[in-house]
Amino acid sequence: MKAFSFFSRLGKVGLLKILHQSDYRRWRNPENLELWWVERTEMIARLIPKNSRIIEFGAGRRQLEKFLDPSCSYIPSDLTDRGPGTIICDLNRRPLPDLRGLVATVAVFGGVLEYILDLDSLVQWLSSQFSFCVASYAYVNPTSTEPGRIRERLNRLHFGYMNNYTESEFVSVFEKYGFACVKRDIWTTQRLFVFERRHPVVSTQSSVGNQSTT
Repeated sequence: MKAFSFFSRLGKVGLLKILHQSDYRRWRNPENLELWWVERTEMIARLIPKNSRIIEFGAGRRQLEKFLDPSCSYIPSDLTDRGPGTIICDLNRRPLPDLRGLVATVAVFGGVLEYILDLDSLVQWLSSQFSFCVASYAYVNPTSTEPGRIRERLNRLHFGYMNNYTESEFVSVFEKYGFACVKRDIWTTQRLFVFERRHPVVSTQSSVGNQSTT
């Protein structure tokens, strides 16, 4: 029964990946917003500079709001409505919205970037929108044997992950679009990163446009 459930999940996630779709059914169910993620959220809050104007993508239960320094302002964003002020945005849809009018300085991603199909174009877009990015990422073990790599990728697909980067590959995507990694931390098996934009890279029309944000 467990094996059937595992492979059934692989099939579902694999289909979403082929169709380039986010898992709306999963993330609309509040029971799938795990309470144990709060510890990671609190650590992320400590990495955010004071006086920041923040957009939290994948806001979920909006726990980050509680841990921010009082000098910061907060805007939630997610696939579905998370309460007053939520920007509805699917990060797997293109074009991505132009949010520069909100004058936000920091983009926050806690347990989100693993679920992005095209991380490259997302980071290119971030470079045109934000000065800082604070993000967690569960990276791929670069020293795995071939059987280990296969097993790891199957497990990641089962979790719903849409990409597979090592830590250095993940950082390289941000560096490609003008970000420098200025701080790192560890939470369980994940890394927490602070990226600062040193020079912006203008996004193409295919990645920035008029996706609805209401």
